Amino acid sequence: MPRAGRSTNPFAKLAPKPKIVDLLKLITPSQKATFRNVSRSLKRMPGVHATLNYYGKEWGWALRYQRGDATLCTLHFLPSKFDATITVTTKLEDWARGPNHLSPATKRSLHSLRQRLHTKMIRMPLGSPLKAKDLVNMVRFKVQCRNGFARRRPAHAERIAGARSSGSSS
Repeated sequence: MPRAGRSTNPFAKLAPKPKIVDLLKLITPSQKATFRNVSRSLKRMPGVHATLNYYGKEWGWALRYQRGDATLCTLHFLPSKFDATITVTTKLEDWARGPNHLSPATKRSLHSLRQRLHTKMIRMPLGSPLKAKDLVNMVRFKVQCRNGFARRRPAHAERIAGARSSGSSS
């Protein structure tokens, strides 16, 4: 049983699957306004859609934004806590450190990225409109990058397969 004063995630279990409206009950009114703005901006991008996914007992259910099979970002709803996780590619990292429209705080946090299984991820609390704007700008860059972020993987796989077959025939 949780201790008094400790907030617990009522959606930490796999079943039943909550609705987005249920997740929104966990965050504050100002965070809900931020969510509406972020969600509206992301859904306006071509080919972007959102799905609810389960991320284990610690995170529970979260809203994953994708384009094709590629995950662009994930929004996490915990009691009084609204965060986003975004995978940072080398191109995104280079763009984010250059002269663009990201806040200095976001640029600083890019220097302390944690790497997990060859993947760099940044977790951003979305408590301010500025952080939400930074998230939308980074996702927009990912969508615009080569006009097909989701299509980069198959081309990469074909190059690897081509290199292996040409290497074995020599």
